[in-house]
Amino acid sequence: MKQQASHPSTASGQSFLLSVILALQLGFIVFPSLGQVNLQNIYFQGKVSCEGKGVADVRVTDGINITYTDAKGNYSLRSNATVEFVYISVPSGYKIPLKDGIPYFYTAVNEKIREKQKIDFTLEKNEMDDHRHAMFVWADPQVYYEEEMPLLQKTATDARELAGELFPDIPSYGMVCGDIVGDHPEFYGRIRKMLAETGIPFFYTAGNHDMTLDVRSNDHSKATYRETFGPDYYSFDRGKIHYVVLSDVFYVGRSYFYIGYLPEQQLNWLQQDLSTVKPGSTVVVMLHIPTWSLDVQEGKTENMLHVLQNRRHLHEMLQPFQAHIFSGHMHYNENFMISDNLYEHIHAAVCGVFWQGPECSDGTPGGYAVYQADGDHISWFYKSVGKSKDFQFRAYPVGASTEKPDVITANVWNYDPQWKVYWYEDGTKKGEMTRFTGHDPYTSDYIRKNKEHFRHKWISTRPTRHMFYAYPEKTGAKIKVEVVDRFGNVYSQDIDR
Repeated sequence: MKQQASHPSTASGQSFLLSVILALQLGFIVFPSLGQVNLQNIYFQGKVSCEGKGVADVRVTDGINITYTDAKGNYSLRSNATVEFVYISVPSGYKIPLKDGIPYFYTAVNEKIREKQKIDFTLEKNEMDDHRHAMFVWADPQVYYEEEMPLLQKTATDARELAGELFPDIPSYGMVCGDIVGDHPEFYGRIRKMLAETGIPFFYTAGNHDMTLDVRSNDHSKATYRETFGPDYYSFDRGKIHYVVLSDVFYVGRSYFYIGYLPEQQLNWLQQDLSTVKPGSTVVVMLHIPTWSLDVQEGKTENMLHVLQNRRHLHEMLQPFQAHIFSGHMHYNENFMISDNLYEHIHAAVCGVFWQGPECSDGTPGGYAVYQADGDHISWFYKSVGKSKDFQFRAYPVGASTEKPDVITANVWNYDPQWKVYWYEDGTKKGEMTRFTGHDPYTSDYIRKNKEHFRHKWISTRPTRHMFYAYPEKTGAKIKVEVVDRFGNVYSQDIDR
């Protein structure tokens, strides 16, 4: 009987399977042309302490799984050699540890030590009660050129002075919603130092302009960012509020392309992170690419570069909480009340129109948002750089708008449906102004006059939903616009006919 030869594909498959089994036993796996992926188990253990005493119930994570310290502050965490960091979620009542001007709540894994590593963390009591605190939120500083650094410095100086003026007796913190630089990571160190000098500890997340390009997958696209700022997703507590920072810019490995997407590992980690947060608590999530968009509001097809593709699953995780999402990326200001318990704040760009003009394309002045926490309650306002905190809108006389030349108009950049926009004629309150989608007159005029001198020729205005109009009844009457925000603060401006 003639012996039957093994089928080549079967033989190679069996050989590959045996290689995998052997590799797993040795602690790594080899894929053709891809090199080694080390799957060796590592056991991390250590202690979280303050003044020599252990701190209980502190979250400790490797970015995959989360464990908690015991009553004596000790923890153990089974992991593997693919992880880059072990880090903690800094609990309320303790200062944010700092190193080189940034929050230092993590330790890089020592690649040379196999099987077991001891990693300890030391906390320091916060002498200020953090149940009341301020959060400065920046989006898209996006520095491309050396001459833009002094412009960013003005924003940092503005934030430092505002914190000293408004919040001398409560702690202030900061968050940067990505696009720290404009594809120039060599500016990271200087920007980090600049923000550190404000005296405000700033947390960061990565934007699409913070990616490392020419790498083969998303896993490597945040390498330079992580070398500078540490983990690209993490959490911390201040007072009664739980803050979570996510990384939702997913690089597809081709040229500059990316989409808004949260990988399963992050979602699984987030599910663990939120599992011990009490339902009904206030949770704040920061990421770069928004989870909601004007397109979905208007029934249009969404651009995958502009919105989180698997947002439904994130929103479901946030359903048990009073949740706020802080995002950027779009270079305009927009507020979405997605549901009764979910509010997304899309923040205008610190850089305005890419440092070529003082306003963003929707007419929002370059600036940042300031959130004030009192227990589990959050209030907020928008701060234009170089302007009073009471500068919350800009009103225009008849003829300023080319779209509606016969009316007075106003751009109320931080508007949401709980705001009111009234107008007065010769001291008589005439009622609410009507909201419309249109262009900001000042910004449109500025870009039209200066566009030929811009570095970026594609800069243009964009229509915004936070424009308002009203028809005056009298010629030559004195007109006033009054805006009342959702917290009852009143702002007003007189305009000439």
